[in-house]
Amino acid sequence: MPVALAAEADLRRLGYDQELERSMSVWQLTAFGLNYMIPIAPAIIFGLLLKLSGGTVALPYLIAGIAMLMTGFGYSVMVRNFPLAGSVYSYVGRGWNPYLGFVAGWVLILDYILIPTVTASSAAFFAQQVLPQLPYWFLLALFSVATGALNLFGVQLVSRMGLWLLVIGEAVIWISIMVWARAVGVDHVGEGRLLSLHPFEFSSAGALASATSLAVFSFLGFDAITTLAEETHHPKRDIPRAIYLCLLIGTLTMVSCGYVAMLVIPDWRTHIANSNWVDTALFQISRTTGGPAFAGFFTAGYLLELAVFNVVATAAGARLLFGMGRDTLLPRGVFAAVNQRWKTPHWSILIVVAVEFALGNAADLDTLSNLVNYGALFAFAALNAAVIWLYYVRCDGELPGTLQRGRPRGRQHLRFLVVPLLATATVCAVWLSMDRRALVIGTVWLVLGVTYLGVRTRGFRRLPPHLDL
Repeated sequence: MPVALAAEADLRRLGYDQELERSMSVWQLTAFGLNYMIPIAPAIIFGLLLKLSGGTVALPYLIAGIAMLMTGFGYSVMVRNFPLAGSVYSYVGRGWNPYLGFVAGWVLILDYILIPTVTASSAAFFAQQVLPQLPYWFLLALFSVATGALNLFGVQLVSRMGLWLLVIGEAVIWISIMVWARAVGVDHVGEGRLLSLHPFEFSSAGALASATSLAVFSFLGFDAITTLAEETHHPKRDIPRAIYLCLLIGTLTMVSCGYVAMLVIPDWRTHIANSNWVDTALFQISRTTGGPAFAGFFTAGYLLELAVFNVVATAAGARLLFGMGRDTLLPRGVFAAVNQRWKTPHWSILIVVAVEFALGNAADLDTLSNLVNYGALFAFAALNAAVIWLYYVRCDGELPGTLQRGRPRGRQHLRFLVVPLLATATVCAVWLSMDRRALVIGTVWLVLGVTYLGVRTRGFRRLPPHLDL
């Protein structure tokens, strides 16, 4: 059976019709994920990570990258079993329990709705460094509406742009890293030498754990890839490959950025009380090492990549809402509506844009970034637990290399039990180290979701037909 027909057959087996257009290849998926992760993610939260950890940015990225790689194994397992849009909502709901799937998806909404808000806010802050005469709200609105509009015209436009813009973004960040390194090694700026343990210093284990929980924000692109399962030619093969490529390339880039940039600013404590410096730390580092012209180059490249990031973030968030709306757990007429010309969930896209603008004017970057990670870490823990439930309680998971389903044997226990257990434990430890205010707000959102689900399902006694497993 041709690949495209096999993918559509899998979708029908799970109770759905093909509505979105299949056009994504493994390289387009990888570009989609990497544009979500780098190079803009370190620029958004570099100063916050430095302040939170008490001296290191590279180490939180390294630890978070290892934890996300273990979670990536769980995603690759679940997409082979359930190649659906909806990400964790679909995987936990079908692999473990439909009610828990909704709760995981509800909490993950914090991730996918707030990520575009964080990027749009950061773009407005950076733009004000070179256009101080324009008000923040105007720049925020301009950025939100422009990137949201691109999503309305279809995922093909996003994917075609993504490959080329990824090349530009990678060039900007690696050119920047080389300029920073040259300033340190040749011009003796900052540390004055390229080999140092200084970029790995931190104030305490608790501070490092808190910074690691925030660093997870930069790795959420691999999760976004799974939201395009119904727009991918061969989702069972290509989505896992794209996940691993994203995580490996992303970790290398972020650790390198965190290491070299810290060599420029061994005196970071003299700047950390300045909120503007914290919000635009890599702009300040670029100006120190290359002067105003290079700082302008970095800002231009950064704003371009923020725009790409926002486009893919809005696309992923809209498809999570689409998956939940299609199952009528959110109002179907709004969230599951598909534009017949462009084959995109247009109302979900517009809702993401509206929320992005409203929250961008109402909340600070620090709170928003931590709330994003509340949703992501909660969902990652639920996903890894769902892998164990599917394979060891239900004994109904697809076994690799076969067409059979059942309980793993021999070395398969490493993939389906040991790695998910380690990932769950790591993610839970990082989650508990989050900012207390974010934990409180996130938990309130969680309680609201459980309450809404109870009402929607008449006291947890009723499910939509697609989820009545």
